[in-house]
Amino acid sequence: MASSTVHAAPDRADPQQLLDAARALVPHIIAARDEANRRADVLPQTVAAIQAAGLLRAFQPARWGGLELDPRHLYDLQNVFAEHCLSTAWVFGVLSVQSFMLGRMDPLAQSDVWGDDPDTLVSSSFAPVGRVTPAEGGYRISGRFTFSSGSSHARWAVVGGMVPPDDARPAPQMRLFLVPMADYRIDRVWDTFGLRATGSNDLLIEDAFVPAYRTYVPDSGLLPLPATSGLSALYRLPWLYVFASSISSLAIGAARGALAAFTASTRERQGAFGSGASRDNPRFLSIIGRARVEIDTVERQFHANYARLADLVARNEALPMDEALLYRAELTGFMRRLVPLVDEMMLLLGGRGIQRDGPLTQLWLDLSAARAHAGNDPAAVHAQMAGEMLKP
Repeated sequence: MASSTVHAAPDRADPQQLLDAARALVPHIIAARDEANRRADVLPQTVAAIQAAGLLRAFQPARWGGLELDPRHLYDLQNVFAEHCLSTAWVFGVLSVQSFMLGRMDPLAQSDVWGDDPDTLVSSSFAPVGRVTPAEGGYRISGRFTFSSGSSHARWAVVGGMVPPDDARPAPQMRLFLVPMADYRIDRVWDTFGLRATGSNDLLIEDAFVPAYRTYVPDSGLLPLPATSGLSALYRLPWLYVFASSISSLAIGAARGALAAFTASTRERQGAFGSGASRDNPRFLSIIGRARVEIDTVERQFHANYARLADLVARNEALPMDEALLYRAELTGFMRRLVPLVDEMMLLLGGRGIQRDGPLTQLWLDLSAARAHAGNDPAAVHAQMAGEMLKP
C-alpha cells in the first residue's frame, strides 16, 4: 500500500482561469491531432500538457490536491478540446471521471493510487464481465475488459465483475475492482474510423488479487447520495449522470467546432454548376442558424440539469425517480440531437465534404463513432421513463 500522506489542496481554481488554460493548449492539440490518429492514441505529451495545466485534477478529491470542480466547469473545459479534437476531449473526460469514482471509494484505495503521486491517472472498463472468486481479504478476478479509453496513460484501472451469490446474498452482485497496471496488460486492438486516438484498447487480467477495500459496489447511479454517505457534495451527485456526461456533453463542443468550420467554408465557397455563392444559399444559411440555436439549447439544458442536481445535493433533498430518468434521457440524447446537423453540413459540402482533409471529415467521423456508443442511445432510458409513468 502507498503512503497515506495527505497533500494540501490548492485554493479553488477560478473557472475562467481554467478555461484560459484549456484554450492555451489548443494549438498543441491541433498540431498533435494527425499523429495521434496515426498512432490510435492521444500522444503522451498532450496528456502531460493537460496535466501540467492542472486540468486533470478537476474531479480529484481536495485532500489529494484536487479541485473538486463543479461538473459544469469540467465539461466546459472538455468542450474546448472537443471543438478541435474529439479524441483528446473524450480521453480528458473519461480519465477525469475516474477520479470522481475513486473519490467515492475507500480512502485507503485513494492512498494506493495518489499517496506517492497525486498525478496518477486511472482508466476503466465498467462492464461486469470479470470472472470473480471471493478470497481471503478480498477477491480474485480475471477477464478481458474492453474499450478502456486512455488506458496507455493510466497506472491503474477500474474494472467490473459480478460477485457470485452466497448464503448471505442469494443474487449476484455487481462490483468494481481497482487494479494496478502490474496486474493487467493492454491488448492494442483499437482500430476504428472515428475516435481513433482514444486508444480504447482491451485490458487483460489473469487471476489478480484485489483487496476488499479496493472494491466498490455502485448504486444505480441515477439519484444523488444523501448527506449520511459522508461524502462531499461533488461525490454525492448521481455517478452515472456524471460518468455519462463525459461521453455525451462533448457533442456541444464538437458541434460548435463543426459549425465554425462550415461557416468559414461557406464564406468563400461557390456552388456547383453556377448556383452562386454558398453564403447566399438559403439551405446553407438555414443549417448555420439552426445549428447555432440547437447547440445553445442543448448547452443550456445541460447546465440547468446540473444546477438542479447541485441544489438538491446542497439541500440534502431527494430527487424523484421520474425526474432523474428525464435528465438521464436528455443527456443520452444530446449527441443524437446535434450530430444530424453535422451530417447535413457534410452533405451540403458536396465533393469537398468527402475529401480526407475536408473541413469536417475527421470531426464527422469522430462524431459518427461517438453516437454509436450505448451511452449515447436514449432508447433504453425512454423505456424506463415510460415504465415509471405507468406505475399505479
